[in-house]
Amino acid sequence: MAFTSLYSLCGAGFALLQLLAPAMARPIARSTNSSTLVALQFANVLEQLESTFYAQALQKFNQSDFTAAGFASAQVPLQQFQAIFQDESTHTTILQSAINALGGQTISNCTFNVDSLLTDVPTMVAAARLVENVGVSAYLGALTLISDTVLSTAAATIMTVEARHQTILNVLAGATAVPQAFDVALNPSEILALTGGLISGCNLGIPANVPLQVNGSGPIQAGTKLNFTSAALNGTIPVETLSCQFLAGGLPVAISQPLSNCSVPANVTGSMLVFVTNSSQPLANNIRDAATGTIVAGPTMIFIDNQPDALAIAARPGLNSTCTSSGTPNATTSFAAPTTVTLTPAAQSTVTMASTTVSNSWTAVTTTISPSEASSILASAVTSMSL
Repeated sequence: MAFTSLYSLCGAGFALLQLLAPAMARPIARSTNSSTLVALQFANVLEQLESTFYAQALQKFNQSDFTAAGFASAQVPLQQFQAIFQDESTHTTILQSAINALGGQTISNCTFNVDSLLTDVPTMVAAARLVENVGVSAYLGALTLISDTVLSTAAATIMTVEARHQTILNVLAGATAVPQAFDVALNPSEILALTGGLISGCNLGIPANVPLQVNGSGPIQAGTKLNFTSAALNGTIPVETLSCQFLAGGLPVAISQPLSNCSVPANVTGSMLVFVTNSSQPLANNIRDAATGTIVAGPTMIFIDNQPDALAIAARPGLNSTCTSSGTPNATTSFAAPTTVTLTPAAQSTVTMASTTVSNSWTAVTTTISPSEASSILASAVTSMSL
């Protein structure tokens, strides 16, 4: 497929290299906040996960698969997925260079288990939408951990691209392109509750929240009553003491309800995070102030798609006849199946995960930016950038 011309080193990739150059050119011996390295290492693992997912999706599905999934033209999703894959691969390379230049070790031995997300195109598109929404929240949270202002700015330039991916995937899922005016920041432990089931074999050194899964299938709308499965909901905590909490962009605090009567709130479109807590006190929509110690499980992410854009309808007019779940991830496509849960907040165990390098036919697209070439470009860019 002739998509390689869509990407050029003279574009966004080179701009990011220039932005990262000043921080990476500083002496490695300088003091580096450990949380900065943790944030970069974690972001790099997530980028590897995304790259693996898109590479395997592009290998597996062809034009007829996308046409059968209701797209007006198969070229629309194929071009977008190829462009997104190239972005994620570039992010991976750049983050690895930044980590190494700061004296850190990249985590490169993870296994990414994405087969369950690639059963068909509707499932893949729904999973990609979830991946990109989670990616935006992950970068928002990571910015609070990065003390170096140059590196935090560089990370922000990646986050804005992830947000563009998020918009594209909302459209390809037949939903609202920009459903909310704000996004929600999540910390790494919360991100692992959403993605940990896809990663194995490597040690991230981060305690993971217990995953939470919504039972059932099909679209979720305002008023839908939710039931959950989680290793934390094992009868040891009385249900009457637990709450479900809904958090979305723009809400100052979560909407708290009794777990026994947990229904999707009205007047929300797009993604919504759901937590189970041992307190009815609403969680603050602020990564620094949220009472994370009350979280028993989650978050999980649901989508409320009640206002599809004309753009989404034009891109995928056959959605209703081909996908009963409106392209929305549900319990059957959860990233963290309860059977894989081995972590509890009380144990404060870390996610241990070991690995394999995924080979794919698309890697040639990104060989123009090897780590050695990136270092060369970075060195030449230093003279044109101020600290």
